Amino acid sequence: MSGSTLLAPRHRRALHLVRRAGYRLRPGPRELPTYFIVGAKRAGTTSLDEYINAHPLVLRGLVEKGCRYYDVNYHRGPDWFRQQLLPVAEVDRLERKLGARPIIGESSPYYAYHPESPGRIAKDVPGARLILVLRDPVERAWSHYRYEVARGFETLDWAEAFARETERLADPDEQRRAHAHRHFSYADRSRYAEQLVRLRAAFDPEQVLVVESERLFSEPQATMVRVFAHLSLEPVHRASYETFKGQAASEVPAEAAAVIRRAVADDVARLAELLDQPPSWAD
Repeated sequence: MSGSTLLAPRHRRALHLVRRAGYRLRPGPRELPTYFIVGAKRAGTTSLDEYINAHPLVLRGLVEKGCRYYDVNYHRGPDWFRQQLLPVAEVDRLERKLGARPIIGESSPYYAYHPESPGRIAKDVPGARLILVLRDPVERAWSHYRYEVARGFETLDWAEAFARETERLADPDEQRRAHAHRHFSYADRSRYAEQLVRLRAAFDPEQVLVVESERLFSEPQATMVRVFAHLSLEPVHRASYETFKGQAASEVPAEAAAVIRRAVADDVARLAELLDQPPSWAD
């Protein structure tokens, strides 16, 4: 396939922005996603999504990053979901132009943690390729806490927020419990083993790629070679691998780190057994 036949990133972004509204009005079947970045929150999923979308054979859907259908928008139903997807006819047209069929993905980092999302995805897209990005659980939980404070959802200091996490996640009120599950699950969402087991129960383990966040940023080219191979794409390399949607660095207070580390210790040990290579922070 000649490089001259490929759409430059700026042209693909313009195509996305200009045609998005019109696509939703078009009749006919829609192109289902080929891959899903399913987590973890505050682990580098936005950066990974940008790196993947730099590939000339990867198209953005009608919603930037993800429409979150398989978690918080599932109640809207399949007709709503289809309106978030590109028409098959448009992907067919691009295939003729590019000489190979482009793929579409979604990045919704709540999918891995939501107990029903993996099964929902498997029902609709059984051949999907999944990517799970894992970050040092202490760093992830602290970043998650700071993120919720910055957004105004979290009003407690870290000590009280971490101490009350279990209580909040078990709130008898369904609406408050659901809110806590999304926003206040600091240590619990850093328990990756259960999430990985759930994903592997819904999909063949070969369909689930685990990427260590620290390696994504320290060894981006090598990591992206693995990612593109997982998606059956030839690798492409960026001139630079900047961080997207990152917060200013903040050292985790020693007391907070100790609290989180105790909360996830058993899970870290279990995760090391599930992976071919234990993560760098599993020591």
